[in-house]
Amino acid sequence: MPRQHLQEALEALHEELESGAQIEPTDRQALLQAIHEINEALRRADTAKKDAAGGLVSGRISALIEDLETSHPRFAEILRSVSESLANLGI
Repeated sequence: MPRQHLQEALEALHEELESGAQIEPTDRQALLQAIHEINEALRRADTAKKDAAGGLVSGRISALIEDLETSHPRFAEILRSVSESLANLGI
C-alpha cells in the first residue's frame, strides 16, 4: 500500500505541475529534480541497491517542503505525502 500511495502522490505532483500553476522556474526545476531523485531511489530500492542516497532524497524533500510551504502550500502538501510514503517504504 505505501508504494501505491507514493505513486498516487507523485502523479498528483505531476498533475499540479502540468496544471499551469504559477510557480517560479527555480521552484519548478527543484520539484522536477525531486521527482527524478525519488524515482531513482525507488529504482535502487527495487534492485536492492540501497544506500545513503535515500536519506539524501528525504533531506532534500524536507528542505523543499519548507521552501514551498508559504508560497505553494499545495506542492508542500503533496511533498509531505511523498516523504511519508518514502519513510514507510524505508527509503
